Amino acid sequence: MTRRAIFLFVALASALGAAEPHVPGRLLAGRREALDADLEARTWRAHRAVERRHLPGLGIHVLDVPEESLDAIRQSLTATGLFDYVEPDYYAQQGESTPNDSFYSSQWHLPKIGSAVAWTRTTGSPGVVIAVVDSGVYAAHPDLVGKLVPGWNFVKNNADTSDVTGHGTEVAGTVAAATNNGIGVAGVSWASVVMPLVTVDATSFSAYSNVAAAIQYAADHNVRVINVSIGGTASSNALQAAVNYAWNRGSLVFAAAMNNGGTTPNYPAACDHAVAVSATDENDKLAVFSNYGTWLTLSAPGADILTTMNGGGYGYVNGTSFASPIAAGVAALVLAANPTLTNQQVLDILKQSADHPGQPGFDSNYGWGRVNAGKAIQLAAPPIPAVRRRAGELTTDHPVKR
Repeated sequence: MTRRAIFLFVALASALGAAEPHVPGRLLAGRREALDADLEARTWRAHRAVERRHLPGLGIHVLDVPEESLDAIRQSLTATGLFDYVEPDYYAQQGESTPNDSFYSSQWHLPKIGSAVAWTRTTGSPGVVIAVVDSGVYAAHPDLVGKLVPGWNFVKNNADTSDVTGHGTEVAGTVAAATNNGIGVAGVSWASVVMPLVTVDATSFSAYSNVAAAIQYAADHNVRVINVSIGGTASSNALQAAVNYAWNRGSLVFAAAMNNGGTTPNYPAACDHAVAVSATDENDKLAVFSNYGTWLTLSAPGADILTTMNGGGYGYVNGTSFASPIAAGVAALVLAANPTLTNQQVLDILKQSADHPGQPGFDSNYGWGRVNAGKAIQLAAPPIPAVRRRAGELTTDHPVKR
């Protein structure tokens, strides 16, 4: 990314953070008396505005405008003196959605990232599969039963995806445990299903070749969210090729920054196009064990995470291994809210909606910030189709694309 691109992105992120959430590219212009039709048409044309709806009883004109020029257009319309007010079409929202899982109150990380706000809009979709490249998953866990789709074991070259170390089960529960089922824990993306891809052997090691093969396998099966909570310090053309392969097929590879408390890049997290995730604690500080550096992308909670355990039961875990699937879960929610988004658009939304425990914009501890599911969904969800007046006839139309 060029210095100019970074500057523009920081400016955009700063502006988004300062603004109240609103429908992108939407203004409300209020006028008690009707405008002359010709003047009205000239005014909209001069301001690159399209009247989406007119509420004559309220004197409200609902306008579609370019989002990047929204504030300038608002000021210009106000300056015409034709309107009593011009304001963004702000969002209201339902109260937070709280699941009934028995241990939800002990999962500090979910309220921290605004999950309950996001869940009022979407709790995920079974159409958004999350690949867990790890040690396998314990399929009989009460919070994971029915949550898995067939995967593959790249160590044994067979379909046995049972968990050989327990780590993969912990990751799977973090991202997509069955939720609102009255037991256990909640996952970030309730309705998502998990594809277990085994690359870790019983000694907790994983060959890069198996990781690369698993990433390719997931991308070939149209999995758009891939989580890799393993890493090594040796850079690798093979891993970069796998991440590029997934990226070019519309997938996002989320990867743990790893837990050495230093700046040494780990792979695949430090690969181009990978989403490298550091870990934060309950106070939004960088976790003491988390790696950090200019190669980060985002951060997410990764300390004292309550999740599913191999063989059944629940336990607390620490590590960027759990920050990465939390970020991946937010991406899954974003795709559930708007499946038409590209992987670049999803990544941009995660960056733009992130909270900034450190300095605004990018820094080496938190990347572009700590993920915020509630804000991400507000940016991702497409506006609801509205009704536009045309020659006295009501017709349903969709937002103008720009």
